[in-house]
Amino acid sequence: MAVNSGEESVLKKLNKRPSSHFLDELNLIMKKLLLATALAALTAPVFAQTAFTVNGQTVSVAEQKELMKVLADRGVKDQKQQLEAARSILAQEKLIEEAAKKANIAQDPAVKALIAERKTEIYSAELVRKNAAAHPLTDADLKKTYEEVKKQYDPNEIKVRHILVKTEQEAKDIIKSLNAGGDFAAIAKEKSLDQGTAAQGGEIPFTNIRRIAIPGFAETAMALNKGSLLPVPFHSALGYHVIQLQDKREVPLPSFDALKPQIQNLAAQRQAQQYMADLMRNAKIAEAAPAKKNLLSNFH
Repeated sequence: MAVNSGEESVLKKLNKRPSSHFLDELNLIMKKLLLATALAALTAPVFAQTAFTVNGQTVSVAEQKELMKVLADRGVKDQKQQLEAARSILAQEKLIEEAAKKANIAQDPAVKALIAERKTEIYSAELVRKNAAAHPLTDADLKKTYEEVKKQYDPNEIKVRHILVKTEQEAKDIIKSLNAGGDFAAIAKEKSLDQGTAAQGGEIPFTNIRRIAIPGFAETAMALNKGSLLPVPFHSALGYHVIQLQDKREVPLPSFDALKPQIQNLAAQRQAQQYMADLMRNAKIAEAAPAKKNLLSNFH
């Protein structure tokens, strides 16, 4: 049975279906081969919901219906496509499971660890989903999150140019050259070690000061007047910076309604984090007591 384009589109949606890490990787390699060749041997009618076998392993009607329901939940509404994809994927799973058993893959410690890791991820995601469904976020919850964001928000943005060099003397020489009329952009392109800005003449476009990761850089630039050059090199873990403030401005936080989708996502993330934190906090974790030695064992 050849794989048509409709089935391929369905299979892309199946990437969302949970599976172990190593099966995901095998899936990428074997998908086309298995669906194009192994399934061609199936004698059951393509669209009939009947059990079938793969190398002697039975795929039940119940298994097919269960996967078809998952596909429907994932947005695949056409029953013909659901059945085609369900049979293909289930056959693929049986073949991979059989090959894995023959290769004794399940006993590999690394594979066991990957399976356990993926299982935890799947369980965690489902627990979080169920908790979110049981405790839907209200507008009051979202507004509370917005107010928390507002308290932490800094409206200050700066637009600067900088040249990063290795030594303090290099930076001092560049400052001297700039004060004598040197072209900032040209020097940045020639000498700056910051490859991310050198090609733009050292320019960093308007950026919120909270997003500038170099400690003290934003605060130092903010203290300058527009157009001013910092008279001394600024030292960071990266080297020595020559800094020129081009402009600064205040950008108010957008309104609650404007940010509502982002606030919804943030609140949902916080709810999930809180749920998992509560799960861990309420757990009873202790060192296991050593097994008591059977005194009678000394007489055997």
